[in-house]
Amino acid sequence: MRKIYVLLGTFLLAGAAVAQAPYAAAKMYKFEGDKHEPGSVTFTDMRDVQAGHFDRATYFSEDFDDGALGGWTADVAFGPTGFESTSTGHANDAGSSFVIPALLTSTSTAWVLLDSDSDGSMGVEEMATLTSPVIDLTAGGLTGGPVYPLKLEMEQFYAGWQSDTIFLEISDDAGASWDQIEIANNEVGREGRPNPELVSINITSYIVDPTQVQIRFRWHGNWDYGWQFDNVQILDLPDNDITVSTVFRGDYVNGYLYSYVPQDQAAEFVIGADLKNIGFLDQSNIGFDWEILDPSSSVVASGTSSTIGSLANGENDTVWVNTGFTATDLGQYTINFDAFADAAEATEDEANNSMTDDHYELTEYTYGADYGTPSGAFYNWSGNDGLPASIGNVFGIENDGVVGAITSQFNDNENVVDQVVIYSLYRYNNDAGEFEWFTESEEYTTVAADEGEWVQLILEDPMTVSEGDVILAVAGHYGGDPSAGWEMQGPVPQGQVMGTDGSGTIAQLISPSAAAVRIQMLDYTGVEDETMHERFNVYPNPANNELNVALTLIESENTTVNILDISGKTLQTVAVGDINGDRNLTIDVSDLSTGVYFVEVVNANGKQNKKFIKK
Repeated sequence: MRKIYVLLGTFLLAGAAVAQAPYAAAKMYKFEGDKHEPGSVTFTDMRDVQAGHFDRATYFSEDFDDGALGGWTADVAFGPTGFESTSTGHANDAGSSFVIPALLTSTSTAWVLLDSDSDGSMGVEEMATLTSPVIDLTAGGLTGGPVYPLKLEMEQFYAGWQSDTIFLEISDDAGASWDQIEIANNEVGREGRPNPELVSINITSYIVDPTQVQIRFRWHGNWDYGWQFDNVQILDLPDNDITVSTVFRGDYVNGYLYSYVPQDQAAEFVIGADLKNIGFLDQSNIGFDWEILDPSSSVVASGTSSTIGSLANGENDTVWVNTGFTATDLGQYTINFDAFADAAEATEDEANNSMTDDHYELTEYTYGADYGTPSGAFYNWSGNDGLPASIGNVFGIENDGVVGAITSQFNDNENVVDQVVIYSLYRYNNDAGEFEWFTESEEYTTVAADEGEWVQLILEDPMTVSEGDVILAVAGHYGGDPSAGWEMQGPVPQGQVMGTDGSGTIAQLISPSAAAVRIQMLDYTGVEDETMHERFNVYPNPANNELNVALTLIESENTTVNILDISGKTLQTVAVGDINGDRNLTIDVSDLSTGVYFVEVVNANGKQNKKFIKK
């Protein structure tokens, strides 16, 4: 059979699964106004929190839902890109395999987009602005002295790349002069970004005259990805407001993050929270209370973190907790975080004190890092179009075991059909300082039913692993156009998402979302795949109410047939017993939800499974 991978040498840090190419350094834009205070911009992942603090007094609001940029003025200083109204997001037509999702705005009629990926071109510098009309904040209800505790908030999805930087500019003299605040730049990455991301900016020091305010958003880039934003508001900056910017779970502190963990690989929960002061006044003794809920929603562990001594406005710090708890019961676990400080907060500001992480499931034998909503898809590496490629995740082994299969989720698009794919497994060699190929599956040709679905392939040789091993599981294609693609979902630490390019060299994604590639820690050793296909069949497929399982396993002892979900959880078991000849079973699947499942046949010869679809 064909092999597309070679033994690996040094690591290659690849930019991303995109078509963008390197370019000459662009001229840097020099701004003559004041720069912002470090830390004055706060980013909060709105996927996991309620925006209850929007209930504060609001003096200006723009949702861009009139479809014409709300009377704002879009200008292009140079280059081909500019701000525009959209209801669909990026065009995704620039040959990029990083598909940029639409902003998941809370008001979805229309929002603002700058689409550098589609409108730009290599080596052409871009500068564009979007400027508001003059805003009288007193007309919106603002009163007070010469200094007003104010913040600007908005929802955004920013996909940074190589040279782009995004700014907020503030004027309080109707545009005669401007102060500039850098919101983000390419260093924050583009994969795994929150969607939507709540941006909160302290603008108090920039406004003296509240009757002559203007807001200007500025993009500076060079054929990068783009920026989407919506629901721009100017509202009270409360005296006391602590927010949980993001939370961490599992063993993230040690470098890896998993959402599906086999029972025999479970480790102590090490949790953390990034806490930030987004209030006007200094805060002291900042920490969080935490609790862990088991699959029955019972609290199985709880406690209080250590505290941060003090944080000024815009400052943040991360607190870690060794919980002493290790999951034992199969199912999903939930971790609740609730931040606190010495100073009490107004009720309307308490919503951003809490965050929940429910992306941890203890399984029978499935090990995975992906979670949440797909944020893109992988097809190939930058500059590697048309060549073989693979993508997957690094797994740290806590206890001895066996890896017998790999499961991956194909991207839901027309490129899936009739694509030849293969899954491979590597082990890290500490002495050589590199990953080395160990085994692979048989080749598999995709069908229409695989689009957006999980496909499991059994490895030719199961890998016996030991505590402390580090392995890499990848799903790969043989190149060509089109090629198969795999979902990417859920931000994970740098270095966890890796694969091979056309030369077989290991590369890693920057600021990655996890690849939807999981390992099955189960020994499938037994009947050869070809023999099993001849002797084990399921029909109809897709199935509605009943699924037939045809067994022709001669002289097989202690046969059991299981129905599994895609995480490997056993849903039904039928004890068949000894077989001496053919056996046909009919299994009632009417209670199963629509989706993809597996029939697993277990007997004295080993374990094998086949996928079926429940209509």
